[in-house]
Amino acid sequence: MEYNEPKLLSKTLSFIKEAEKVKKQLEDEIKAYKLVQSKDGTINQLKNFYKDVELMIKSNNHNPSYPRVFTETWDYNSELVIQLLNLYELYKKVG
Repeated sequence: MEYNEPKLLSKTLSFIKEAEKVKKQLEDEIKAYKLVQSKDGTINQLKNFYKDVELMIKSNNHNPSYPRVFTETWDYNSELVIQLLNLYELYKKVG
């Protein structure tokens, strides 16, 4: 089995870059929520999603909670939902 380190590193860096973007969007959404301008979820959900993204950056075997939460309560047309689900798909490819 051939180990392709540059390709893996590229995927990992791509994931981290995307994860940092999503973290920033979550931070903005948390701030908006505090100003009663948030469109999505609850403050606790947003904070948990942020923690999930941080854990995904640190570990390649974290199983984030947000895909399950979305199926129960969130609007799939939400830009935040789309970004988080895309991040999850990228995460699965890296791990």
